[in-house]
Amino acid sequence: MKDKLVLSQEILKALLHYDPETGILKWAKNVGFKIKSGSIAGYKDKDGYISLKINGKEYKAHRLAWLYMTGQMPKNMIDHKNTIKTDNWFDNLREATNGQNQQNQIKPKSHNTTGFLGVSLDKTGGKYRAQIAVDGKQKRLGYFTDPKEASKAYLEAKQKYHAYSTI
Repeated sequence: MKDKLVLSQEILKALLHYDPETGILKWAKNVGFKIKSGSIAGYKDKDGYISLKINGKEYKAHRLAWLYMTGQMPKNMIDHKNTIKTDNWFDNLREATNGQNQQNQIKPKSHNTTGFLGVSLDKTGGKYRAQIAVDGKQKRLGYFTDPKEASKAYLEAKQKYHAYSTI
């Protein structure tokens, strides 16, 4: 039976070099026949993140960057402050809960017909409703005749309630 590799900072640094300014991971030594020392590690996965395999296990590059720099595998999610999934320079990364990570949503969901984050059309009253989630509960911010005014109310509330957000 093959022993499971427990990935530590020491093992990671023996395998890869990480540049905290660029966020790029490069292989520190030749790995097999195809991977040469100094070549960029990873590929863009189906979710749009940079991933790579170490000893047959897939890892997200941003999580490896965190381990490389802090010595600890993150307990929670790693959030990209600028919301760019492939931008792994260290100052762009922060450990976050799922709720904190969700606060970085910058575009409305695909089913949103108003085009504004946090704004929906109340079909019965014909007005635009602004609301925001605070501690897992929906907080209504008001009804507006103009969707831009509703969006303004939402963005102000986002600054107030979601100080963690990058918007």
